[in-house]
Amino acid sequence: MNSTCGYKYNVSHPAFWIVLLCACLPWGVMAQNIDYNLKGDEAMKKQDYTDAKMWYEEGVAHCDKYSIAQLTTIWLNQESMRVSMRSLMSKCLNCLNVQATEEDMEAIDQLIIYYTEGIGTPKSDELASHWKEQKQLLLAPKPEPVAQERERQRMEFFIGYAFSPETPYGLTFGGMGKYVGWYVRFRTNMSFPNYTNECNDLGEIINFSDPSASYELDSSQETQKSSFAGSVGLMVRCASWLYLSAGAGYGERSLLHPFKTHDYEDFNQTHEIWCKNMDSSYKGVAAEVDATFRLGKHFFLSAGCNTINFKYVDLNAGLGFIF
Repeated sequence: MNSTCGYKYNVSHPAFWIVLLCACLPWGVMAQNIDYNLKGDEAMKKQDYTDAKMWYEEGVAHCDKYSIAQLTTIWLNQESMRVSMRSLMSKCLNCLNVQATEEDMEAIDQLIIYYTEGIGTPKSDELASHWKEQKQLLLAPKPEPVAQERERQRMEFFIGYAFSPETPYGLTFGGMGKYVGWYVRFRTNMSFPNYTNECNDLGEIINFSDPSASYELDSSQETQKSSFAGSVGLMVRCASWLYLSAGAGYGERSLLHPFKTHDYEDFNQTHEIWCKNMDSSYKGVAAEVDATFRLGKHFFLSAGCNTINFKYVDLNAGLGFIF
């Protein structure tokens, strides 16, 4: 048993030697690495390049950057030694490729020289250019990381004037998201005339019930129309400036004709009546399709067509404001 400063160590115990070996091994390896590079440097100072090559070759087994750099210097400056160094420089090249893939700038610089000069490999301008590009990418300033939170795009709302030849007064209101939107529309011609009878396209009053009078179309007055429609629809964004939409709802179209009745006893005694043309009047499903064009940031223009019960077709147009 040995005693030092009051502590006792059992040098015969196996654990003591294991601890001692673990403590000394890194220092031994470091000393060995420093040793072959120092001896190689001493040989370089004496211009004994063969001896220097021998010492630096030990470092290649560990992919030692310094050893590889010194061997590269010997290759470039001592052409007479290149034949004996070909296999060794191929090993250096393998080490550099591994280090370069880990974004080691020194290794990348060396690789550019290796592929440009053909060290340990045939010359390759393509590979040299590749590593030059990689170097530029690594040297380029890295953008500051920004939290990539996907923000939901705010829905834009719009309101506009809706027009068609039969219903010239209309209003459209809706909203548009990133890809889809919606709208509500109402159109009317602001005409709500009364009628007392029904007729057809032939100008015949259906079930005319006055046996004491005859009737005829009154050509002195114009035919009247009463139309309105309400609809809701879906919009789809096709481009930043183009939207397509389709909608459905309820609508009515009434065509009214003026008639005169003549009393049989006094032909000059007349009465005015209005009759609804049942052949050309419709009510039921209203459907429409439109294309909407965005004009700048805040305006739009639309065009399309609409129908009632798919028996009558009218054109659409619109102009409005986006907010």
